[in-house]
Amino acid sequence: MIAWLIIGGGIHGTYLSHLLVNQVGLDRNEVRVLDPHQAPLATWNRNATNCGMRYLRSPATHNIDIPVLSLYRFARSPDVKEIADFIPPYNRPSLILFQKHCAHVIRHYRLEELRIIGRALALHTHNPHSLTAETSVGSIAARNVILAMGLGEQPYWPSWARRLQQAGSRIDHVFDYGFRTADIPESTEGVIVVGGGLSAVQTALMLSKRLSGRVRLLSQHDLYESQYDFDPCWIGPKCLREFYRQDYGSRRATVDRARVGGSLPCEIFEEFRTALDTTDLHFQKSRIRSAVPDGNRIRLDTDTGTVWADTVVLATGFLTNRPGGDFIDQVIEEFGLPCGPCGFPIIGEDLRWAANIFVTGPLAELQLGPCARNIIGARNAGRHLLKVLGAQH
Repeated sequence: MIAWLIIGGGIHGTYLSHLLVNQVGLDRNEVRVLDPHQAPLATWNRNATNCGMRYLRSPATHNIDIPVLSLYRFARSPDVKEIADFIPPYNRPSLILFQKHCAHVIRHYRLEELRIIGRALALHTHNPHSLTAETSVGSIAARNVILAMGLGEQPYWPSWARRLQQAGSRIDHVFDYGFRTADIPESTEGVIVVGGGLSAVQTALMLSKRLSGRVRLLSQHDLYESQYDFDPCWIGPKCLREFYRQDYGSRRATVDRARVGGSLPCEIFEEFRTALDTTDLHFQKSRIRSAVPDGNRIRLDTDTGTVWADTVVLATGFLTNRPGGDFIDQVIEEFGLPCGPCGFPIIGEDLRWAANIFVTGPLAELQLGPCARNIIGARNAGRHLLKVLGAQH
């Protein structure tokens, strides 16, 4: 039996495994991360690369190492100082620098050795003091479980897009497993990117630079500028103090309202405006009413007219419902766990959902607030858990 099983090996699961072993001081044999992918951060890295991200929206202090200034120190090392690249405000690192730093932390602390490659199927009580996780690679007994699933495996497909996919048309989601924007042939013409947020704009910019044909961005709303996807005051007590006074229905409304979806940081907003004037990139504010195959092409009927595409790339974000699917449904039923009206966990300040079940990431939004799913949300989760981890150690 192990002490801690973390289910989910993205930013949150990887950071918390690092925290357990290298700050709390648990024996390496006492901690395991269950994740279906071959490498840590696999979904995060794939999604970031696929949509053409060049710089993070988060500052360099938001990283997966324990010292908050670790990424700065890493950027001064001889092997990477030539690619050390930060942009204002708050010194946001380039994607390549952030990814190299993550790989360095994972390699230096041997975090990959903590991983079990598999998928959680069910969770049961083993005895009054431990749990058994039934997984695709067998049973795992643990005294404590941290549920660290993110939204990365649930990209949002509008109903019209699903019908096109079922008809065999060339349509993909930028966050679908197995799809790579790099695989779109350079000779492709008539690409339409659907979406109005940062991922959509970055994808459109990247494709317009690489492809010889026209790229059109189709968005339901005007593009607008916001440096962050939530006000930084939500990281600490300034905003959270009032948040904790709210009931859980109000907390969900607050989280949804505070997250600035569909917005662009200033440098991307300016780059896009420039590209509209100087390249074959086009923008159309339209709502898609229907879409059908039209020979070898796709016809999109919108509220501003009809457009045709050879290839459609969705960049419509993720489903915002509770992550974890059937597995989390089973855990809730098995243990009778409390949820808010939105279906998300009602947890304590220590992120405890049951006696020895803890949550982080989007599952912890009703406690951690709007920053829960971000990199800083992982670090905040670690601070909340440290009292528990220290006491049990």
